[in-house]
Amino acid sequence: MIKIIDNFFDNDMLEKIKYHVATQLTYTPRYFEDTKEKIPENYYGDRYELRNDTNLLNTFIENAEKKFKIKIKRLSKFSGVDMRNLDVLKPHTDETVAKINILIMIKGNTAVTNGTVFYTDNNLDMHIGFKENRALMFPSNKVHSPHASTQPGIRRYTSTLFIEDYETSI
Repeated sequence: MIKIIDNFFDNDMLEKIKYHVATQLTYTPRYFEDTKEKIPENYYGDRYELRNDTNLLNTFIENAEKKFKIKIKRLSKFSGVDMRNLDVLKPHTDETVAKINILIMIKGNTAVTNGTVFYTDNNLDMHIGFKENRALMFPSNKVHSPHASTQPGIRRYTSTLFIEDYETSI
């Protein structure tokens, strides 16, 4: 099941977070986990690990728990903020890292070609367009990918909370 929440943060908080992720974080190139070679085909973007900014991490966790009505019991150390150019589809799962993902769309162009796509039986099944301040919660074993755009230089900032253990709240 995929859940979508718009207006994940209040407007003031969103503006602070957008400024923070675009100007205050240092991103590191990242490659898919099972990658042996650091080549463009294995590159998925630049990441800042949230464990290095506990204030930002706590803000994301508090909003995730409130908006999705869950209690996060254990979060993966790989949770982070990603800065990506969207030039290639890279379908994958995160099931070796977490049970569920919460993807928070922070900064980028509102567009269908800037969102996230999901697959069923290796076929493109669903597309959710990018919109700042939108969050998605989905099972980590669901095959997904940032959407690829034919427009050069399309970049977005997102954050993913890789949740290893949680419980639903009432």
